[in-house]
Amino acid sequence: MVQVSELSHTDDDGIRVLEDVHLHVEREELVVIAGPAVAGKSTLLRLLAAQIPPQEGQVLVQGRNTARLGRRKAIGLRRRIGYLPHGFSLLDGTVLENLEFKLRALGNFREQAEERSLIALEDVGLTAKLATRAAELDHVDRLRAGLAVAICNEPLLLLVDEPFADLEPEDRDAIGSALLRIHAKGRTIIIATRGPIPAALETQRTVQLADGRLTS
Repeated sequence: MVQVSELSHTDDDGIRVLEDVHLHVEREELVVIAGPAVAGKSTLLRLLAAQIPPQEGQVLVQGRNTARLGRRKAIGLRRRIGYLPHGFSLLDGTVLENLEFKLRALGNFREQAEERSLIALEDVGLTAKLATRAAELDHVDRLRAGLAVAICNEPLLLLVDEPFADLEPEDRDAIGSALLRIHAKGRTIIIATRGPIPAALETQRTVQLADGRLTS
């Protein structure tokens, strides 16, 4: 599903964010990338999401070399990736409207958009809040809603950046369990976090990213 080789990246300030990163993730695998703040985790996820092109090295996602994709093919690849960045925003309106807006924009008919939205909300445990306005959600339910938006179009790959930050232990466990339910449906998931890692995910493969270098 994901193959990263000799990947290095320098930011606009000339700081080396990633250095010779190698990563292989199998289809239907769940991998946690753990590391401190400013370790390069967010940059790595943006590269995997085809949000930015690699400067050095190679990134293959679903068999596609992201550096060689034209604009149209890059957009097509991004549509097959669920990406929840740290500090994401929801639209004004209800939880259900957030999901349906994305699906309608991707070409789903109204009935199909509603059906897919309800499935995604069930997966993250937020069906009871579908009519709640996004601005009225607490922090953990905002995360659930963000996950639902990321998976509502049924991507094969899900990338999640810092989903456990500032959560109480029971809320971390709840989000970890939601991610496991999503994973059980056959999705490949890569999670970047500075921790702590929920107990539900402790048996999953974890790699460490520090000072731009990835280690098992």
